Amino acid sequence: MSDCPICQRKRKPDTKWLVCDPCATRVRQRLADLPALHKEAHYCLQPQRGGHGTNSGEPTSGVNITALDFVAGQAILNLLHEWEKLIRAERQLAPPALIPKQPSIEAEVLATVTFHIRHLPWTLEQNWCDEYIREIAQLHSTGMAAARRFVDPTKRIPCPTTVSEHETCNFPIPVKGNDLLEPVDCKRCKTQWTPARLIAVAMTTPGQEVWLDIEAISGWVGLSEKQVRRICKKLHIPKRGQLFDVVAFQKARFDK
Repeated sequence: MSDCPICQRKRKPDTKWLVCDPCATRVRQRLADLPALHKEAHYCLQPQRGGHGTNSGEPTSGVNITALDFVAGQAILNLLHEWEKLIRAERQLAPPALIPKQPSIEAEVLATVTFHIRHLPWTLEQNWCDEYIREIAQLHSTGMAAARRFVDPTKRIPCPTTVSEHETCNFPIPVKGNDLLEPVDCKRCKTQWTPARLIAVAMTTPGQEVWLDIEAISGWVGLSEKQVRRICKKLHIPKRGQLFDVVAFQKARFDK
């Protein structure tokens, strides 16, 4: 049983998928998110700052080009239609030329996303699925930028509950720093966890990243926020905004 080509986690025995369950769940969620990102990008066509000049002194167009391209739909449709053409050919389905044209770009985006989600279990068995997953991830990242969705990369930990023989829930559960022993419920599988237990499980899961703010780390390790901040600075703990890599934090503390 080889490792997942995306994240190098161990895949479950007897699975036909060539990637691990978390990566499979993630690509499905990214596909399902595309229609909403396409819609949200419509409201982000104006730049965040008034368009009178750039670093070069040139006037800007006054338009969010990333959002404009995404709203036009081609970024989504060109990619997904190419993969859909391949899937249809290999599965001996009706070719795209015989599929009725949708009445709008929004409907076209929804139709191709629905197709990809329906055929995803088969797709994950193909030897090209790692390339597919990476291209979907890049497309989703473009959509996030176009829709100006800035997701906190961390104070959410994937729910580790096993929901079937080959599947983990993986719904992102928020982790708050004020009380790590206060029970929280997973909105998908309804399992109850404490943030402390979620962090502990994530810390022992190969490849799982845990990024928390100073307050949450302080509550988890039992140190003051001042002490945590000093350790992060002294040991050069990797940082994203106001969030720190907890795995690196613990390793650096006990290896020093």
